[in-house]
Amino acid sequence: MRRWHQILIAFFFVFLIVVISGLLLNGPTHTENVQTLQQNTPSKPSITPSNRNAESDPSNVTEPRSDSQVAKMNWYQNQVVVLMYHHVSPTGDKEYTLTPELFSEHMKFLHDNDLHPISLTEFLQFVNTGVLSTNNAVLITFDDGYESFYKEAYPILKEFNFPSVNFVIASRLRDSVERKRPNMIPPLTTEEVQEMIGSGLVEVGSHTYSLHDHIEKNDWGELEPGTAPVYMEDIKHVEDDDTYRNRLYVDFTMSRVALSDLVHKPIVSLSLPHGFTNQEVLDTAKDAGYHYVFNSRRGVVKPGVKPYDIPRFGVGSDYVDVDKLRQIFVENNSGH
Repeated sequence: MRRWHQILIAFFFVFLIVVISGLLLNGPTHTENVQTLQQNTPSKPSITPSNRNAESDPSNVTEPRSDSQVAKMNWYQNQVVVLMYHHVSPTGDKEYTLTPELFSEHMKFLHDNDLHPISLTEFLQFVNTGVLSTNNAVLITFDDGYESFYKEAYPILKEFNFPSVNFVIASRLRDSVERKRPNMIPPLTTEEVQEMIGSGLVEVGSHTYSLHDHIEKNDWGELEPGTAPVYMEDIKHVEDDDTYRNRLYVDFTMSRVALSDLVHKPIVSLSLPHGFTNQEVLDTAKDAGYHYVFNSRRGVVKPGVKPYDIPRFGVGSDYVDVDKLRQIFVENNSGH
């Protein structure tokens, strides 16, 4: 009997040793499995607005700002509000200048209110087809090709990852000291243009070669943009129709060719200086190789818009605060 008792005790100790050994062996394996599971569990992806510019290089895309909550809204569908700016500077002609701080507020308004800036390429596809890939579409345009676009506006646009287009005066693009003359706003350099084009966020259009300045239209000294018929001092008369069209054609063509060579792609869009237009201007623009013409008439771009009559809202002035900018979208709200 005593022998059986000893056998039972020995069996109990053997069983206990086996159980403890198993726990010690399996403990590290369990820890490793937990660590492995944690490592292989995918983290929740961050959600950021996509860049709708098909020509963008992802390596050049700047992370958009996310310091405020975006209110998902449906302002409108299948139409585009085109905004027109000129000069961004702390000082300047208040009619065509706004401060960098106000321009940043404009862009923040677009971002925070679910308004979607699109590229010129996407906009022109909409003009051709009447179809958009996004609602609440906005096209941001600049006229004149001032260097302030590169130094003041472009960094803000990159911050929000917003595409834009600058219609430049081709003859003013310079890389030398002569572009900084007294009483003249410095224009962009060709290097600055190429850098911005390379980002994928900026496209370029024509603002004529050298017809932006006002020129006398009669012997009374009244002024009109260079795209209007001008007074010929040598003959003491306004130029005739053929001379007028030839002058426009040479200028429009020179600008288109020069800018196409600069950006290595066809330039097909023209913005008219001071919005001046007539049938001769439009016919000559078409003959010179342009397919789209932007003016300064206020209006929303809808399917079926005439490609040689594209309206824009001028908002590039210090008196256009965020409330006035908002009013444009309120008035064109599809539910308004």
